[in-house]
Amino acid sequence: QPELGKPKRNCYPLPGPDFTFGMYMHKRDGGVPEAIGHWDSVKAKPFKRVLPRDFVAMGRGAVQQGCTTPQQFALFYKLKDTRCKDKRILSYSCKIPPGMTFGRPSRPSTPFFDIIQHRYKELWMEQQRARTVVQHEVKKKVGIVGKVRETRTTFLRTHPLPVKEESFWHLQRFEKVWP
Repeated sequence: QPELGKPKRNCYPLPGPDFTFGMYMHKRDGGVPEAIGHWDSVKAKPFKRVLPRDFVAMGRGAVQQGCTTPQQFALFYKLKDTRCKDKRILSYSCKIPPGMTFGRPSRPSTPFFDIIQHRYKELWMEQQRARTVVQHEVKKKVGIVGKVRETRTTFLRTHPLPVKEESFWHLQRFEKVWP
């Protein structure tokens, strides 16, 4: 049985005090000074954007050179590899002002002074008071007028439907029958 107030012991012996748990990095384990003083930075590779081929311009040039077969067209495409012009580079060729920044503007700071003084609660309470005052005024106006809402029944009593005239219609074969 385990000792009183202590957990039950397992059967495995623990390693000595000089044992390090986890994986030891032989090359780069300099501890906290190396982590603070040296950052691993990756240099960006130059990115060359490959523009798509301009087949319309290449086809036009091949026809002007007199190409008629697909083999001639393929040979012309290999010799005169024409690429589409980058419209974004052409459209933004103007110089950017030195103080201009891009991206989303930062959020305005939280007004802690208003939060501490419960200013938002006071504003909400004022809105609720104004709302109840308006509701009381509307109820008073409805009570002063004293009109009852008009329902379908009251409307039909004041404006009765037109009475249909009875037509003495008979079948046509009984129209000219002798008595």
